[in-house]
Amino acid sequence: MKNKNARFTFLYAIGSILIVSGHCFNGGINLAFDFFQPYYFHLALFTFVSGYFYKEENENHVLSYIWKKIKKLIIPMYVINFFFGLFVLITKQFGFQLGSEFNLYNLIISPITNGHQFVYNLCFWFVVPLFCIECFNVLLKKYTKKFSFLNEYVYFIIYLILGILALWISKNEIESGILIALLRFLFFLPFYQLGTLYNKKIEKKDNMNNVLYFTILFMIQLIIFLSIKQMPHFNPAWLKFEGYMILPYIEAILGIAFWVRVAKILENITKDSKIINLIADNAFAIMAYQLIGFFVIKLLCEFGHNYTSYFVNFNPYAFRNDMWYFYIPRGVGQTLIVYLVAGIMIPIGIQKLINIGKEKAFSYYKNNKETR
Repeated sequence: MKNKNARFTFLYAIGSILIVSGHCFNGGINLAFDFFQPYYFHLALFTFVSGYFYKEENENHVLSYIWKKIKKLIIPMYVINFFFGLFVLITKQFGFQLGSEFNLYNLIISPITNGHQFVYNLCFWFVVPLFCIECFNVLLKKYTKKFSFLNEYVYFIIYLILGILALWISKNEIESGILIALLRFLFFLPFYQLGTLYNKKIEKKDNMNNVLYFTILFMIQLIIFLSIKQMPHFNPAWLKFEGYMILPYIEAILGIAFWVRVAKILENITKDSKIINLIADNAFAIMAYQLIGFFVIKLLCEFGHNYTSYFVNFNPYAFRNDMWYFYIPRGVGQTLIVYLVAGIMIPIGIQKLINIGKEKAFSYYKNNKETR
């Protein structure tokens, strides 16, 4: 990972774990979820980290920067979308009813306007907003840096206003089309700038005593919970939320603040951790293939159901028709940790195989070229 440092490597890793756990009913663990719900901040955390590593020199080479982002985000998104489309096409031959039709619209347009077309790669809807954020940010800063009043704080305020506007528009419950892509991009925009702001202005001042720091965070959360009489609910994919329009930002910033401080405390302990570095370095693959990890576990459970005396309560029909069906032996929720581990390790394994294939293909091409 470029520009790696121990604290933000940990944040990449914990962000990946939070996303996977959020997709398997917390994965049998509880990482302060009763106070900081992952769905409120896990993608905002990734956006924050991306903004932290933004460099001003990108503004001197805007076209090459955008092309780099296309190669890193958009092209892989379309390639992976194509293979997931084939995966859906094949699984439907075995009675699965998950995923849309394998056609040009779902291959080319839906990744932008929906992102959930083939179901198994639904986590990838976030790629388009992130790409738009990075392009918008570099273009805006390149052509407005001559205005001296536009410092990092002012940019954050501007981005926050645009984000709140997106939340206001989203109250109309828009679920597809170019507009939802625009609203997603605008909503996450302030978190990107918050990362840049933290890097340049806030980090060096972030020296509050840990006990006081966490006390303030938890007290703010308690006040919010008591005020609205429940834990807030928010769906970032469709920008659906309950309560005031500023609440999604308050909750996301609190969640980010919590994990940034945890990362600061643990960075010296985790900096040499092979597992933390492995997860962080494969965050993109985990985002892409985590539901395949769940699929593999469910498939093994079905095999056990069909050919052994175990897994008697496994539901083959639900497996084929409900993405969010998870077989939980004897109703013990802690067994979901198996899905969490699979949702992390199987994507890493897939990425390792892809890397080996790329290396062999490149080596084959190079050898053929030299022998001509």
